[in-house]
Parts: sequence; structure tokens; C-alpha cells
Amino acid sequence: MTATLILGHYERTNSTTEHTREAARLGGESYYRLLLVNALLGHAEGEALHADGTGVSADQLLTAHRQALAAVGAIDDPAKLLGFLRWRTLRIAGPLRESAQDSTTGPVVLAAAHAAEGLQQLLALCAAGQEPFMGRCARARECW
Repeated sequence: MTATLILGHYERTNSTTEHTREAARLGGESYYRLLLVNALLGHAEGEALHADGTGVSADQLLTAHRQALAAVGAIDDPAKLLGFLRWRTLRIAGPLRESAQDSTTGPVVLAAAHAAEGLQQLLALCAAGQEPFMGRCARARECW
């Protein structure tokens, strides 16, 4: 919770006792951790959303966005990159599907939900195709 404290989004005591009690209340440490990590991710993405609009150049913005890829080790690993991008797409598809259930959102949201679903399936196929080639080729392009 130190990260959410730093971002200014955690207002409790941040004690071991507090976290143990909350995990027990929610039914387990794994689920509690999942909730905490996703809350942190949401706060960090909100901060990134605001930071992206601070008037930096396109090159600076691209470099900053690559930081997220570097943090998960996906810059020099095509399979990991595709897997990470698929994970991100899955996180987009869910809320779009939920929003598309609301009849007031219109057909464009439903189309976006289908597009996100299609993209995550394409990324899954691409990622699956990366693994067999990477062991036999020095560079992925040599396999094509």
C-alpha cells in the first residue's frame, strides 16, 4: 500500500493488522491482494492519463509509454509483449461488454466490444505463434 500512499489515494493506517483483518473479511489473502493491485493499477493509470496530457512531445510520450513495457520485461521479448498487450485488451473488453448491455449506449459501444474481443483473440494467436519460432531463429523475422 506504500505506492497508493505515495500517489495520495490511501487513507487508512496501512498496518499489518488492518490488512490481515481486511483479507479475512473478504475471504482470503489472494482476493484481497487482487483488489489492492487493481486499485493501485487504476490509480496509476489515472495519474498516467493526466500526465499524458501535460504537453510533452510525441517522442517523449512514446518513451514514457515504453516504460510500462520495460517494467514487465516486454520490450525485447515479442511473446511477452503480445501476451501483455492481450492482457491489456482483455481489461478493456470486459467493461465494454458490460457497457454494451445498456440499451442507451448504442451500437458503437457494442462494435467496440466486438473489436476488443477480436483483437485479444488475434493477439493470442500471434503470441502462440511466437513461441515455437523463437527457439529456432536468432530473430523472429528470419522465421517468416
